[in-house]
Amino acid sequence: DSGSIVWDGQELQIRSPSHARELGIGMVFQHFSLFETLSVTENIALCLTPSMREQIGDLAGRIRELSGNYGLNIDPDRYVFSLSMGERQRVEILRCLIQQVKLLILDEPINGLDPQGIVEVRETIQKLAKERGMTICISSHILEELSKLATDYGIIHNGCLVQELTREELMKKCSERIELTLDNPKQ
Repeated sequence: DSGSIVWDGQELQIRSPSHARELGIGMVFQHFSLFETLSVTENIALCLTPSMREQIGDLAGRIRELSGNYGLNIDPDRYVFSLSMGERQRVEILRCLIQQVKLLILDEPINGLDPQGIVEVRETIQKLAKERGMTICISSHILEELSKLATDYGIIHNGCLVQELTREELMKKCSERIELTLDNPKQ
């Protein structure tokens, strides 16, 4: 409930989820925000502005293209109720890709996924970071999985940033079983 947001060098306040999307910020929540009785295409269309839909043109075709490019394997005509949890996670990621976000925030992206789903989401995240040069911020409690994805880490406790670490520093602490300190949190 305090602090500031700096985006492209400018301090700003994000007024709404649609404002965040306009800025190029996309978020995939831990609990999916998909309508089960709608198709993948219909779900993705709901978050697009009329000008975005017009610019994209054939939305189902664009979903197929992005799905193929990033190994997401999602049929745009399938109904959400027929998708596995991993497939639903990939639909949420596709929704952000369609919007061409610059920053992708993932809240517990592997929570509830089976081992194959975890591998698929991990590969997608790695490919996005490498090929799109997109910044990806992941919130997770699973350090082992994060160690395969992230390069920099911020440890947050009770809403305060308590430590910032590189992958090497985190792995060293984990291998030495040194506890991450919660002393002197940064505000």
